[in-house]
Amino acid sequence: MRSFLNFIFFKILSTTIYSTVALTFCAWIIQSSRYLNILNNTNISLAYFFKFTSFLSIDIIAFILPISLSVSAAFVYHRLVESNQILVLQSSGLALQKLIKPLIYLVILCSGYLYLSASFISPLAWREFRQMEYNIKNNIQPPNSAGLIFSNSNFSVYAQKYLGDFFFGNIFVIDSRNPLKGYTFFSKLGTISNNTLSLTDGERIEIDYQTHKSAVTTFSSYTYNLRDIIQTQSIRNNPNEKFLNQLLIDIPDNQAKTLEQKALFHQKILSPILAWVFSLIAFFLVALAPYVRKIKYSRISILVVFIILIEGIFLSLVNISVTNPLFSYINYVFIIFILFLSIILVKEQQ
Repeated sequence: MRSFLNFIFFKILSTTIYSTVALTFCAWIIQSSRYLNILNNTNISLAYFFKFTSFLSIDIIAFILPISLSVSAAFVYHRLVESNQILVLQSSGLALQKLIKPLIYLVILCSGYLYLSASFISPLAWREFRQMEYNIKNNIQPPNSAGLIFSNSNFSVYAQKYLGDFFFGNIFVIDSRNPLKGYTFFSKLGTISNNTLSLTDGERIEIDYQTHKSAVTTFSSYTYNLRDIIQTQSIRNNPNEKFLNQLLIDIPDNQAKTLEQKALFHQKILSPILAWVFSLIAFFLVALAPYVRKIKYSRISILVVFIILIEGIFLSLVNISVTNPLFSYINYVFIIFILFLSIILVKEQQ
């Protein structure tokens, strides 16, 4: 019996993984197309663009995973129903509460991942995404060719040779940020990595604009933090870039931002519960099909309709709660009511 339950577990798991990957890829293609203008208007490589847009997939997975799990479970249990295996097992004395165990284990794993993603993974992904987006728009992404490799209103970096892996030969730097002094660097070797310009074996020429005198010094290594040069914006201001606990602790001064942040907090708390709701409904509609004879239409189609309806109401209440916090608590009542209703329906049939 245990081997049969293990078969159900791994069958649902594999189907969930395949469907999640496929749906995430399709959604990622759609989301990435919004940033194609960045690829066309800048000199970033295709690999760098894929890395940049890959951070969007974290939230896509979190949205798709509960739906994918429930629909995958529905398909697996539907095959068992169609082949009369559930009836055979039921007649041999198998209790239905054991049949739902593989799905419960998967829902626990799914909801655990969703809470982990909401608390840590998603904020880290959004921070990196926003930083890379800002870097690209301000021309501080790692270049992959010689010539002008970095430029700002008062700071420019040129390279005569590109050696590969973001290493450059014969570097020329013009630093005119100081209104009283100007600096020019010549370096044999340089690299840009993590928004840091590192120069090796070169000379620095300092020009005093008041006395019109210059001084030359040699160096074996010299480092510029490109983020400091352009005064990079804070990357933790947006609510989706904060960890779950920070959404309640780090309250912004702006009232609209505060409401948006609280709405996001409640959404992240409630979203993993949807995995339980959808999966229990899937089990009730499909696995209990021999006992729920009043349902005459396609049970998987009905499941999809329920998922769309519940997800639509949930997201609508989240959007309204951005302007009216009361709807966040209405959302709690709605989701918990649907959850208990799903549990009652399954237990009554057992």
